[in-house]
Amino acid sequence: MAKSSCFIAVAIGLLPALAGAREWQTVRIGTDATYPPFETVNSKGQIVGFEIEYAMALCARLNLSCRFVNQDWDGIIPALLTGKFDAIFSSMTVTEARKAKVIFSDVYYSTPPVFAAPASDHSDDISAAALKNKTIGTQSSTTFANYLAKFYPASSIKLYPTLQEANLDLASGRIDFVFGESVVEQNFIDTTGNGCCRVIGSVKRDPETLGFGVGAAFRPDDADLRDKFNRAIAELDADGTYKSIEKKYFKDDVRGK
Repeated sequence: MAKSSCFIAVAIGLLPALAGAREWQTVRIGTDATYPPFETVNSKGQIVGFEIEYAMALCARLNLSCRFVNQDWDGIIPALLTGKFDAIFSSMTVTEARKAKVIFSDVYYSTPPVFAAPASDHSDDISAAALKNKTIGTQSSTTFANYLAKFYPASSIKLYPTLQEANLDLASGRIDFVFGESVVEQNFIDTTGNGCCRVIGSVKRDPETLGFGVGAAFRPDDADLRDKFNRAIAELDADGTYKSIEKKYFKDDVRGK
């Protein structure tokens, strides 16, 4: 009986602290800053890019103080779940497999997946038959890797920690193709590739492997925080803030609406 009373007293004493835990003031955001122009580290060591500026605009709308934590992609969901940060804004595609671990905001961008090839390759055939026995590079633990495993089983799939590393190997002739996001591939070609490569074709989005577009990820217990960001996403769409930020980074619409 004494133990029960003590437990009740402790539990009652914790109630104010538990209630206050939901009063968000500071939010730590995890991102893998190796994905320009969405997120990257500039010459000053700052994490910058479209997704960073957009997340900051959402935080400002919600009167939240937000700071970014650079995290390797392969460990980004485990780091969220263990409390290293409170949300992920890192071009994470919403998939059923990921929804078993985390909850997502509404989709805030969706761009087509594409194949890139050396500029000297004049074929635009991206069929599985055409790429048989060819080496295709992409980032590990991504929807791109899942897609290749499903639809290109006769190709040699080479996985990299970052898509930039795959692109650099394509530029140097170490692999035959890269499969990745259209904006990221074109950005590499325009800014780093020095004319090495070209986009040769896009694929139809397969929901099972490529998901439903990009959203922010949150721990399952933090639906209140997810809902706050969903409200801000809708408001920034409605008042033109999203479009204003988008135009700074892209020639074309990436919203997918």
